[in-house]
Amino acid sequence: MTRIYLYTLLITLFLGACQSRPKTSDQPVVTVSISPQKYFIKQLTGDKIKVNVMVPPGTSPATYSPTPTQIKSLSESAAYLKIGLIAFEITWGEKLTSTNPDMKWFDLSEGIGLISEEGHYCSAHHDHHEHHHGTNIDPHIWTSLKKGKEILNNTKTALIELFPEMANSITINHANLLVEIDKLDHSLQQLAIEKPGLTFMIFHPAYTYLAQDYGFRQIAIEHEGKTPSPAQLKKTIEQAKAQKVKYIFVQQEFDQKNAKAIANEIGAKVVQVHPLSENWLQEMSAFIQQLQAL
Repeated sequence: MTRIYLYTLLITLFLGACQSRPKTSDQPVVTVSISPQKYFIKQLTGDKIKVNVMVPPGTSPATYSPTPTQIKSLSESAAYLKIGLIAFEITWGEKLTSTNPDMKWFDLSEGIGLISEEGHYCSAHHDHHEHHHGTNIDPHIWTSLKKGKEILNNTKTALIELFPEMANSITINHANLLVEIDKLDHSLQQLAIEKPGLTFMIFHPAYTYLAQDYGFRQIAIEHEGKTPSPAQLKKTIEQAKAQKVKYIFVQQEFDQKNAKAIANEIGAKVVQVHPLSENWLQEMSAFIQQLQAL
């Protein structure tokens, strides 16, 4: 009787242990550079795809180095959807490719009119060629609603190529998200009519595309990724006073010291923005509300 009891107990424990083991996920995996890209993919596919983000929230794509664990995780990825222009992708692109040579690559900036740091538009082919040879091209294409729609379209095309079995649901979700983006686009168009030439100040020039798309003016404290010199700070303060700047926007990835110094000088308020937020639509809506308050 005792042997039967012990045998039954062992079988029960063994089955319980098997049931408690975590099941390995059979979800397909894609990798992206920044969190806003994850938002687009999740909106199009729901929970059907696992998305790896290489640059964690709160870190700068200009300086971030991936961990060995992140690089190793690329071996599971079916594709890498790059945003197209950020320093992280240029610095680490070859290394990431060599980790998984079979991984497909998609450039989500394909076909988008790009802007040089001097504020000039260039053809898409010219920009991609020149950027890889050191010309300064503004990489923040995801911070304008109009460019965001183009990124979304490129994401849709890439995902349908990768997962044709999801084409119907991806197409429906794409149409639904476009409706929401168009609402914010319309509100910015209205703001451009109500406040033509609206000027805003920001530490790092992350909203160049938005400013040009809607006729706004962006004044940046930082120039070409460098801390401003005393002479540049003085000039920026003069600009801020002339434009009667009320708010100075600062991304969480950057030191607020210089922004606070200017704010104290002109009586403005420092406001934190999150252009690298995973909830892209919500963050864009919040930034529009800040612009409407200017």
